[in-house]
Amino acid sequence: MKMSRFVVIATLARIPANLMCTMAGASLQEGKWKLATAISVLMVVIAFIGIKMKDKILSGQKNKQYGDARTQKKVLLSEGSSLTSRETLTSLCNSGYIIDILTSAKRPMTLFSKWKNKLIFTYNVNENPHEYLTHVSKLINSGAYEALIPTHETAWLFSEGRRYFSSENVLPVAAPASFHMVQSKISFAELADSLCIPHPRWNIVHANMAVEVSCPYWIKDEYGTAGCSVYKVSNARDKKKIADMLLAGKNRLMAQEHIEGRYGQVQAVFNKGKMLAVHTSMQRGSGAGGSAAARISVQYPEAQKYMEVLGTHLAWHGSITLDFIEKNGVPYFIECNPRMIEPANATQAGINFPELLIKISSGGELPQTILTGRSGVKTHSIMALLLGSAEKRNSRKHLMKLLFLSVMRKDFFAESTEVLTPVGKDPQSIIPLLAVFVRLLIHPQNVYSIKQNTIDNYCVFPETVNAIRRINT
Repeated sequence: MKMSRFVVIATLARIPANLMCTMAGASLQEGKWKLATAISVLMVVIAFIGIKMKDKILSGQKNKQYGDARTQKKVLLSEGSSLTSRETLTSLCNSGYIIDILTSAKRPMTLFSKWKNKLIFTYNVNENPHEYLTHVSKLINSGAYEALIPTHETAWLFSEGRRYFSSENVLPVAAPASFHMVQSKISFAELADSLCIPHPRWNIVHANMAVEVSCPYWIKDEYGTAGCSVYKVSNARDKKKIADMLLAGKNRLMAQEHIEGRYGQVQAVFNKGKMLAVHTSMQRGSGAGGSAAARISVQYPEAQKYMEVLGTHLAWHGSITLDFIEKNGVPYFIECNPRMIEPANATQAGINFPELLIKISSGGELPQTILTGRSGVKTHSIMALLLGSAEKRNSRKHLMKLLFLSVMRKDFFAESTEVLTPVGKDPQSIIPLLAVFVRLLIHPQNVYSIKQNTIDNYCVFPETVNAIRRINT
């Protein structure tokens, strides 16, 4: 028998505060009275969400696939923990594909979606890279999948591990030599110099921490993801604080001039050096590590021109993303992400990067002219915004305000589409959202452990790629 959403909400609202605190790892006796208040507010938020949801959370209906499952084609995502993998799932929700997801995590974010078909548990890529590639290649070489979609640094690993696959055509990734020129922040800066691509002044940092740029500037590890291993230096005290920590690492360091301006990304897909589609977005709201948790699409020919210059020079194959700071109409490119990054804003603007990667892999029909996304399309991820708020403000009050405004579609969220946890279309996605929200309410500084646990589940270390490179040689 179907249960009314109002009965569900009323039942949730009667859960005692003490029990909720215990479930969250705290108790009223420990002085967590603020948590009890926060949980009460959470129940109100759930009520608002329940009223506005188009699908009933507990309707018991099974996920309806598009068309006949016997004739549907399957695609495989390389991991399921990153924001990119979750947004890829959102982007493919109406594509008609059956979507399976590889994961070594027990409860990745993509677990909680009606759009996935199944999770396939596999080896941890950094602990057992050979076994991971062997597992993936068996799945792909069997012919059961139309395409393999690499999300995050697995693109780099697949490039080096292409010998594992029976055909390189199934891999929408560039050659290892091309990755070598852009995966490292230092290598990309050197390439940008040679191609006259505008970027901030920079220099390699040596043991004495000597730099050639003036404060403020950024110290960056040669390799890193999600804003990790990136530190801003505003004065001598900052420099001294981070010197020992950074110089103890294995990778080279670079100092990069700080430029005040708007942060943006230009994303593209290439087919053997030919640009197929390009999309540019500017940051509206910040997530953890300064990521673009909310975006607005723009037409930016200057940024797109330099993307084409880079991709053509590299004979790039697959997806690639450039981060830039816009100042006085000029895009200064601060780093390259040689992979697909959070594609949902582009999808909302009419450019579906995951579908293009599938067509490249499967030999589908490709566009004859370069596709560009519509401008003025606003998207956001409330979960990413909550993480960014906890990192910057450390305020429970602001966390609750953000969630309330997103539910009510007020202020910042007006005319903006939720693309990470679209609860109205994909009710299960509320589970990781509320789990993160409650952890941040208990202690906003939990943002750092949430962030690190997520990164650990999707990142690929340079040492991992080097291990596969040694096997190949």
